Amino acid sequence: MTIRMAHVLPVLTKQLAHWHCFERDAWVCHDFPTAELSENSVNMIAATAARCVACSGKLSFFGRRLAYSYHRCRDCGTLQLVPLPDGRELAEAYARMYAASAHIDVDPETSRHTTRPYHEAILRTLLDYRVAGAVAELGGGWGGLGELLIANGFSYRGADPSEEMARHCRHRGLPVIQGDIAALSGESYCALVLANVFEHLVDHDNWLTQANHLLCEGGLFVSLQPTAHFAYLAGQLVRGGISKLPLPAIHQEFCPPWHAVFFSMDGMRALTERHGFALLDIRPAPQGRARGITGLAQYTLECVNRLGGHVLGLRWPLVVGHLFVFRKVHEAP
Repeated sequence: MTIRMAHVLPVLTKQLAHWHCFERDAWVCHDFPTAELSENSVNMIAATAARCVACSGKLSFFGRRLAYSYHRCRDCGTLQLVPLPDGRELAEAYARMYAASAHIDVDPETSRHTTRPYHEAILRTLLDYRVAGAVAELGGGWGGLGELLIANGFSYRGADPSEEMARHCRHRGLPVIQGDIAALSGESYCALVLANVFEHLVDHDNWLTQANHLLCEGGLFVSLQPTAHFAYLAGQLVRGGISKLPLPAIHQEFCPPWHAVFFSMDGMRALTERHGFALLDIRPAPQGRARGITGLAQYTLECVNRLGGHVLGLRWPLVVGHLFVFRKVHEAP
């Protein structure tokens, strides 16, 4: 079967415009309540904001969303907020208000249904690489991945920055504590897994150093996350290439400050190699499974992506995210 972009792009553009309409209802990427934060919440991390966080390349303005600006790396294609939000105050915001921000489904059962394809993709990856030891998860959300891993025989421990989400997981019997990656210290793990979390981070060098120290020699770091290629394409299509127009939410894709960085595939390789990791594998991520017309659109796009992936592989541009597999090859400084 021959797939022509001239046939696919009009369908995608129509669907992106449809998702953009959801900004008026329950799928809206709600405004970050900046009134509750001091001005320091958007302070510049000077050394990072001036350059790409992945490869240190030069940045160009891409577009604004709410009170935030996304810039694109001229070298690796990574998209990032400039300036990046202040990490400490962002952590406090996650702890207090993320569970109710509508960036993630506020109903735990709905969230587990929507995110199950992501969790199943991570489970398949761990099985493919024959991971047999303890697995840690950062950003466990409402507990869907933790429950799936435990049901399949994995020793599991999780952490989530949201107090409400961590408490919900514990009520379901999951060993999840409230906190960031530092909360997982004290043990050595064979794998560290993230499901739609890495795009939320702002202190990548420090985070990856800690991740390296958590893993045993040869341990795996597995991250499923939205990537830059689709975000760039969608942002351009919806705005007709006019960078002065505001970026649309696109079903919570451009949702600052929660989504701080969309890494490109080259950007992820460059960033992780500096911290003792080697890239083993990149897989197209599945679509989520929301209910109703949004879920139908997600399923349709996933079918198109499967066909396109057979033709162009990782160069197929309509895949929203990717699953990265890295192996720890040496200790980080």
